[in-house]
Amino acid sequence: MVHGRLDTWPYEPDVAHLVLVDHHMVPTRTDVEAWIAEARQATEPKRAMRTGAMFPEAAVVFADAGFTTIDTLALLDIRLLTRSDRGRPTTRRNGRPTTRRMRSSDLPAIAELDRTAFGDPWGNDVRSLGDITTATPRHQARVVEGPDGLEAFAISGQSGRYGYLQRLAVHPDARRHGHARHLVGGALHWMERRGASTALVNTGVDNDAALDLYRSLGFTRRAETLQILEHIFA
Repeated sequence: MVHGRLDTWPYEPDVAHLVLVDHHMVPTRTDVEAWIAEARQATEPKRAMRTGAMFPEAAVVFADAGFTTIDTLALLDIRLLTRSDRGRPTTRRNGRPTTRRMRSSDLPAIAELDRTAFGDPWGNDVRSLGDITTATPRHQARVVEGPDGLEAFAISGQSGRYGYLQRLAVHPDARRHGHARHLVGGALHWMERRGASTALVNTGVDNDAALDLYRSLGFTRRAETLQILEHIFA
């Protein structure tokens, strides 16, 4: 069986969340049916199961097993080149934001920020943010701290030659201040220093602000899309 695990969807305890250890894995119909059976037999009954972002080959298998697409994500990548002028975490100078390393004590505030930025059902809780942070062998997380609390954060990962911008969120009241651009620039620099040659990120196909940001930083949108799927139990 393809290795995956069942968690609970953030803020919805009656929805199972299927997480594949490797996003490039392609499960079989037997794998999917086994996960459905596991969710149905859980101690706390589940009314549905949702997947993480799936590549097209995997999404087809889930669709054949009765899942439907509830969100489609654009996938972008960038070839990383060593550049001394790429954005790095800095203190506030010339209007640039102050960033620092995320602390475990920040997680409740970050979860609140994430839910505010993305809304339900896409906001993360403390547990799912922890899962995102440790999804790759190497990872880092940085926050932008404003006078009234945390204003933005980015979680990045690196595995082999690939770097991943795992999560990026800016509080609605702190947008258009350069926080996202600065955090992404710092994340790319971190990936480069650890030997990654390509960075990947995904965002909603209709998230024009994020798409424009990534394109302006040199990302190219791939032809393929990712899908999040859901199966409602009868």
